[in-house]
Amino acid sequence: MKHQPVIAVILALAVAVAGTAAAVAQGLPPAQSPTDEPAGAAPPPVYKPPMRGAPGGRVGGASRSAVRVSTPLPVIELVAPSDHAGLSATATPTLLFFVSQPVAWPTKFTISAPMQPAPILEITIPSPRAAGIYTLRPGDYGVHLHPDVAYTWSVSIVLDARAWSRNIVATATIVFDPTINAGAAPFVSPRRRAALFADAGLWYDAVAAAADAQHLDRRAALDALIRQADLSEASHYVQDD
Repeated sequence: MKHQPVIAVILALAVAVAGTAAAVAQGLPPAQSPTDEPAGAAPPPVYKPPMRGAPGGRVGGASRSAVRVSTPLPVIELVAPSDHAGLSATATPTLLFFVSQPVAWPTKFTISAPMQPAPILEITIPSPRAAGIYTLRPGDYGVHLHPDVAYTWSVSIVLDARAWSRNIVATATIVFDPTINAGAAPFVSPRRRAALFADAGLWYDAVAAAADAQHLDRRAALDALIRQADLSEASHYVQDD
């Protein structure tokens, strides 16, 4: 019985050594998880548009409505490339949009496919209660994208349900490309994943990783991508918030 404390210490040391060996095998320093990256350890992501980018792009959401309201109307910006379809390597990507102020009207999220008369998704989502950047996940609604299809996704503020042209609508294009390999992205921090995805031309995956890194880098990676997409309203918000 006197040897039990010694045995316990030996077992603890064995577990620690095994953990260190596993970390080294993954290319990680001992006692450090993939997300424990010091601030400033990775450069900001630099987006490289795909060489064979599909046509499409982003259309901003500002009011053209004749609806009279007592306060200024919100502006919507989808966090997407301005002049081509953004890519994702996942069939269930994470999408981000910006709204300039609280929304007092119904808000809709829509995904449409070419040559299909009806949207594959059209759903009312909670109206944003404050200015900021919000997340949408098509997978939450059972939507899985098919490869090499240029989908149009949109966020709309419905000012007048009887006249769609009066509403505030922002649209962008997304293509699911499962053939792009961004390297060992799952084994590194969100900020490094954002850089890997951006370098590979995977816009939506880079933005999603940058959003995951917000609590670690004070939104530096997301800020960099928003500025590269020339999103004037969202860039101003990120800068001044």
